[in-house]
Amino acid sequence: MSDWRFHLLTVPDGEWVDRDLQLQKAKVSDALSAPQGISGELPLGYRMLKTPTGKPGLSEWGSAIVAEQEGRDPIFAIVDGLNTEGDWLKVQAGGFTSYPMGMPWVDSEYSSTRVDALDVVRLIWARIQSKANGDLGVVVDATKSGIYLGKPEGAVLTKAKEVMASKKARMDALADQAVAEAEALQYFADSTFQAAGMAAGGLLIKQASAPSGDKRSKKNLWFKGNSEGITALHKWDGRQWVEVSTAQFDAAIEFYFEWEDRKPILAVAKANARATKEAYNEAKSRVSDLSEQEAAPYTLNWWETTDLGSVLTDLATQTPFDYREETVWDGDDALSHRLILGYPDIGVKREDLRLEIGVNVTAPPPLDEADFASEVVVLGAGEGRATVRATATNNTGRLRRVAVVERKELSKTSQATAQARIELAARTSDWTFEDLELLDHPMCPYGSFDAGDWLYLTGDAGWAQIDQWVRVMSIDIDCPTGRMSLKVSSN
Repeated sequence: MSDWRFHLLTVPDGEWVDRDLQLQKAKVSDALSAPQGISGELPLGYRMLKTPTGKPGLSEWGSAIVAEQEGRDPIFAIVDGLNTEGDWLKVQAGGFTSYPMGMPWVDSEYSSTRVDALDVVRLIWARIQSKANGDLGVVVDATKSGIYLGKPEGAVLTKAKEVMASKKARMDALADQAVAEAEALQYFADSTFQAAGMAAGGLLIKQASAPSGDKRSKKNLWFKGNSEGITALHKWDGRQWVEVSTAQFDAAIEFYFEWEDRKPILAVAKANARATKEAYNEAKSRVSDLSEQEAAPYTLNWWETTDLGSVLTDLATQTPFDYREETVWDGDDALSHRLILGYPDIGVKREDLRLEIGVNVTAPPPLDEADFASEVVVLGAGEGRATVRATATNNTGRLRRVAVVERKELSKTSQATAQARIELAARTSDWTFEDLELLDHPMCPYGSFDAGDWLYLTGDAGWAQIDQWVRVMSIDIDCPTGRMSLKVSSN
């Protein structure tokens, strides 16, 4: 096994500080769908280290460590924790996927009713790296998941809204027409009064006999006549009805006839407006009845999205998809970072490698009796009867036991169903294990497999003879000894 070497550089500018960093008690880790990591100790003097240009050489979120071992890709980690212990400086560093953690969305709101989950991953990385001092040079895979976030508006609702819009346009047009007819009618009424030498605002009365009672007002005009015609025009002088002059009569009668002719036109316009309003209200009620088909866009905004790292973690869990960090040398002094995406997962079965208890697995894996359930109910988003719910069952021959899992971030039944199956699988095994202690060995040398790969494990664990595939979830390495601690999934 070759020794590990460590390097120190500043970020985001990538200025090399120390190409032979003396990191003591060093440990490195590689994980599936989680940041890589480097930890260790440095003499206290490193805290005062300066770059050739005078910048601090070691600072949180200002420096990164590169760990490399011959035959494998380097591990890159951003320093995110520094504290002293005696004469030593404790250093913690996380891979580049730790960078979005705790970072808010600061751009204008993003909203979509149909966006691939992995396109959101690319969008987030593009936005955070577009900011000043935010570019780590991370390139995100072009992989697609085919799982879309956001719900588009239902076709029936869309059609109903089109009908409602058409009805509203018709209603508004006829309402405007009715208003125009009312204004025209008022114009001819006012013009009739003015032609008779009076102020507008009274009643235009047509009848054969002189009006009496309240109709005898200085504001009103009396057109003497019947269905066959009008013979005279009178106004009230306070004591009696007085006939207006011939000139006033001739001028007023023209406006009066226009006013009479327009009254039925206005009545029809009002009736049409009322009818179209009723039709619009029916269309509006239909749209309201289809509210469950309203679009539910997927959004990122500054007032709610305050932790993009959590957004990415939730997407990985809910879609689901796997991701893994990859850093490679680009020449002798430059590094290239790539975020590898895999849908639905990353990793391959390594038929050429083997784990054997007592050979390269140093001790039998500890037994962990799983919490048993024969049925899992997942409760997702929503309240009351509207809560998203899914159930997964398995007839194990044991007593029925039900586990209830709340996952309020799940907004679709399909997501809740997938989660229910995962939760059930974790609760129906008789036993499980997740920790393996491994030596660097030719049967399965370090660097020959990645987090996400499947390895075959065999041997006597004491409590069972194991012959099964296990999936590597994370790899922790003690650099001085070469011992590896694996987290595996045994289900």
